[in-house]
Amino acid sequence: MVVDAAIERVSSLLFNALRFTLALLMLLPVVVVRRTWPSREAWIAGFAVGAPLMVGFALQTVGLEEIGAARSAFLTGLYVVMVPLLLVVVLRRLPAAGSVIGVLLATAGLVLLTGVDPRNWLRGDLLTLGCALSFAVQILAVDRFSRRCELLPLLFAQMFWVALLCWPATLLETPRWVSTPDVWAALLATAFLGSLIAVMAQNYAQRKTTPTRAAVILTMEPVFATVTAFAFAGERFGSGEIAGSILILAGMLVTELWPRAKDAS
Repeated sequence: MVVDAAIERVSSLLFNALRFTLALLMLLPVVVVRRTWPSREAWIAGFAVGAPLMVGFALQTVGLEEIGAARSAFLTGLYVVMVPLLLVVVLRRLPAAGSVIGVLLATAGLVLLTGVDPRNWLRGDLLTLGCALSFAVQILAVDRFSRRCELLPLLFAQMFWVALLCWPATLLETPRWVSTPDVWAALLATAFLGSLIAVMAQNYAQRKTTPTRAAVILTMEPVFATVTAFAFAGERFGSGEIAGSILILAGMLVTELWPRAKDAS
């Protein structure tokens, strides 16, 4: 919701470039004081993890220009379904029953949320689906590289590459900048909480868990975004959109929780 309001005054890709550059500058003094510069391996890992993160945030932010924050959150949350599907592709194994049921539920929810006819989807819907795929790839990349590198050097390298890649992307849009206290508040909040702290927490947590377990924790993000959008931004869903959102969330949870329920039985 904070980003949704800010991009009314700042062009989408410029906002991302600024937020990640600020996040990098916030982290720089810590790296200097602790003398934990990234190794060659950390720079490579940072790029592998940072590139899909940059693409995901770019698609999400541009998509927010056309769809609401709550709708964006639920579509972005489809990465939770995409993670096990990508694992299936990588490992070349048939999907588990829970994954199939989750995909069906999420697909049905997507139809209700965005409309039956894909030709009527907003461009923002399609961009946000691309964002979900990028975040799914990023989760798998973190799982692969987070255990190979120390946390702080990997985080710095990741922030560096995301910030660096964001700036050339701004050439794809017509820059727009209106400096207001709200814009700066949004930039600082997303740089510190939404970029630096969130990515650090993910990198740390995925050292101790699997991609699917990490993803299930993040399934609550659409719920929080929807509650916030209802409470503070005045967004409202129709009955079809509410039912679609519930089905998408159910698909996410079934996909992730089914294997653990099966193991416990």
